[in-house]
Amino acid sequence: MKFAKSAAGLCLLLAVAGCAGPSVAVTPDENLTVEQRAETPSASGAAAFGTQRVWASGLSVVVSAPRSLSPSETAIPPAKRTAVFTVTVYNGSKASYRPSQLSVRATTEGAPIAELVDSVQGLNGLAATVAELPPGRDTQFQLAFAVPESAVQMQLTIQPGGQGQDVATVFEGPA
Repeated sequence: MKFAKSAAGLCLLLAVAGCAGPSVAVTPDENLTVEQRAETPSASGAAAFGTQRVWASGLSVVVSAPRSLSPSETAIPPAKRTAVFTVTVYNGSKASYRPSQLSVRATTEGAPIAELVDSVQGLNGLAATVAELPPGRDTQFQLAFAVPESAVQMQLTIQPGGQGQDVATVFEGPA
């Protein structure tokens, strides 16, 4: 009888431990918990750069604050300045995920901004993220956008399953 109770207790413990998800992916320069990052919305209600958003599927995304970069002469499209974002995707779902499925739209003052590809600087765009992301794993990649020379307020709208497939989250801040 004692063995049956011990075995049942062990099974319950393992089941509860199995339900606990792995640790949340964070950007390298942040040590914030999910709850802390979720509490930093911008004035417009959008997520500030650096916050994490989690979808019902368990997939989560963090978009870093941008860094400014001068594009090379081979950048497409040609631009005077580039805003570069590090995107961290954590797959908390039960199925593999391809980050290339993300729909990412960038705007400033309501006008679309073109994604910039600059392979000389390792900025190969969203289309280059072809590897599958297994459940419980995270990945990082960089996205770049052609922006005006002066600082702008920028929004990145992200949908994990592609445009129209999931609820969109807007990340925003100065770029």
